[in-house]
Amino acid sequence: MKKLTALFLALFMLTGLSLHAVAQQQSQQGMQQQQMDMDFSDADLEKFVAVQPALEEIREDFTQRLEAADEQEAANQLQQEAGQLMVEAVEQEGLDVDTYNNIAMALQSNEELRDRVEGMM
Repeated sequence: MKKLTALFLALFMLTGLSLHAVAQQQSQQGMQQQQMDMDFSDADLEKFVAVQPALEEIREDFTQRLEAADEQEAANQLQQEAGQLMVEAVEQEGLDVDTYNNIAMALQSNEELRDRVEGMM
């Protein structure tokens, strides 16, 4: 469960989405998203899992740096830098950001997919 929490935190840092924006997007996608939940190849899921250590490292590093930031402007700059590093990590693993985000969002609502991903970790 801790790993999945970290995945979701990485997702939000990666995309810059707020919880409200994700909820709004999910409601708009409705049935289409439910149908897409299982359309991920094992190769994409393996890439998703493989990038998690790099994202966790970035998240840990920047969490500490954000806590030490004195000004909002510095914190915003750190968030942008973290997001860019996360995008680069995802792309270096051979996965596009949209696919990564779709997998992460599907994990929230699809227990079978969550079990598949956890089995790969």
